[in-house]
Amino acid sequence: MALRPNPTWMSQLGRYGVVVLLMGGALLAGIAYGLRSGQAQARASVSSEAAALMRNASALAEANNKLAAQAQQLQITESARAALASDLADAQQDLARSRESLAFFETLLTTNDRAHQVSFALCEFDAAGKGLWHYRLLVVQGVNQAPEFDGQLTLTALTKNNGKTARTEMPSQPVRVKHYQRFEGDLTLPAGVEPDAFEATLGIKDTRASLAQCQKKPGGV
Repeated sequence: MALRPNPTWMSQLGRYGVVVLLMGGALLAGIAYGLRSGQAQARASVSSEAAALMRNASALAEANNKLAAQAQQLQITESARAALASDLADAQQDLARSRESLAFFETLLTTNDRAHQVSFALCEFDAAGKGLWHYRLLVVQGVNQAPEFDGQLTLTALTKNNGKTARTEMPSQPVRVKHYQRFEGDLTLPAGVEPDAFEATLGIKDTRASLAQCQKKPGGV
């Protein structure tokens, strides 16, 4: 029977060291594999997120282009609307001037008034804003009268309250008329005054004498 020598503590320590080295190598290999796997997954996740961001950026760019096109179209529409409003205002002014000229020439053709120094051929009052009214008047001098009429023009707003007529008179203004004369301007009424009609009066300066008068509803001709 052969006898085995008892292993010394040095040999046992060597064996334990080999085992530890093998286990450490396996652990390091596992860690390295895990790191490589984690990095691959991280790269895949980053690539996926980058692709999603690119898709979102493309969608945002497309939406921005659509908004820019809509804004440009809206701007064109607003410009066209402003141009139409301007054309309408010009057409209304042309119509008013044509109507004024027609009234004037009709007056020249039909009148032969030797008794009155002046008369109204046109009388218009139109709303121009809150409490603001625009007036247009055409005054014609009578036949065979003095070379020039020198008098005053007074504008009055007429209101009705409980069936009674109240008068809001504007300050008189001096006027001169030779053959015919147009008068145009704005008048401001006191707050709360809602006119039912307007009245224009031509008279002699510094007197209450009336030589000609016209009365019109707001917006009337």
